[in-house]
Amino acid sequence: MLFNNYQLFIEIIAFLAVYRTVSQFIRIAIIRNLIIFASSIIILLNFSGEHSLIVLGLLSIVVFFAGKLLQKKRYSLLLFIFLFLVIFLFLIRNYLTFRLLINNTMLEFLSAPVISVQKLGLSYIIFRYVHWLVESKKGSINRSDVLSFLNYIFFFPSYLAGPIDQYRNFHYWIRNRRNKYSWTLFFAGVSRIFIGAVKTKLIVPFVIEYALDYSVLLTDFSHSGALIISLLAYSAYIYFDFSGYSDIAIGMAYLFGIKTPENFNNPYFSTNLSDFWKRWHITFSFFLKIYVFKPVIDLINRIFKTKKRLPVSIAAYIITFVICGIWHGDTINFVYWGLWHGLGLAVNKIWLTKVKPGLKFSETRMYMVLSIIITFVFVTVGWFFFNYQHDSIVKIMTEIF
Repeated sequence: MLFNNYQLFIEIIAFLAVYRTVSQFIRIAIIRNLIIFASSIIILLNFSGEHSLIVLGLLSIVVFFAGKLLQKKRYSLLLFIFLFLVIFLFLIRNYLTFRLLINNTMLEFLSAPVISVQKLGLSYIIFRYVHWLVESKKGSINRSDVLSFLNYIFFFPSYLAGPIDQYRNFHYWIRNRRNKYSWTLFFAGVSRIFIGAVKTKLIVPFVIEYALDYSVLLTDFSHSGALIISLLAYSAYIYFDFSGYSDIAIGMAYLFGIKTPENFNNPYFSTNLSDFWKRWHITFSFFLKIYVFKPVIDLINRIFKTKKRLPVSIAAYIITFVICGIWHGDTINFVYWGLWHGLGLAVNKIWLTKVKPGLKFSETRMYMVLSIIITFVFVTVGWFFFNYQHDSIVKIMTEIF
């Protein structure tokens, strides 16, 4: 996406050259940060309108100072209010049902600027807001400034689709000039961009046609055969496309001397579904675990006052991944996909805690191979719900069965 046209490519190279030159001679962090911020805004204007960036910029400043307030007054009620407002604004922007609920009210007037914001990158911004507010309340953010925070939100390589960095890590790299190490990152970044480009520009075009619509295979295969091949192609497509973009985003961040976290680690070689979510979209999975899964467990324990860990974990998995599905899109098929993984993780939890410990062959190579195959098949079937909307799912299932 960052290399879709030559003008954008030239803009990135120009800003990078200016930044690298300035970094060599100027020690003042604010100047380097201003260059990165200006670069990000100008580049993002290729994807997003001025209105969207202005509204999100103002909202980001409000969230920043809300976090600063939480750093001084760590009241749970304040955190709840700020989180509620941020998530509510996200919901009324992304989901029509919420907007319908506020028709003809003062809330509609107040939320109008947010409703007109483009969705591009918004899902990732909301996680950064939540992270900033929660960690501010916890007291884990020791150093911060508004310009670094704005760069954290708008940093163009990771703005569109992650990785979702933690503020402390981003602030550390953006505020410190490490010229010798930055050159190591620079050359590592070039290689990562090359790898990402190979994935997105060479591999993805071979599979995308078969991945997105199984009907193109019907001339040569039965309905069930075409769907199986299409799902395998979709598994390849979504991995190479997404991990390829992550490679480009990470590599681009490296060029600016910012060490962004990894996002994929051979996820299709996972031995179980829990392992898969530690390897797939790693930064997003981490955020789900810290800011959704664990709070849901705490809430269930507080409400039902139970010490039965397995039922609580199962309920938390299902709730977390329904939320995960809704986060990905506003159609019901994403809820199906979330339920698929939530139920899969629940079964996986039962297997790992109740069944596997009693299996004598659970450490053998055959068991590992079977585990990888079963996990891959489960994930691949799940992409069916991710790729097709409800009506298409019903039509395809009718044709097959």
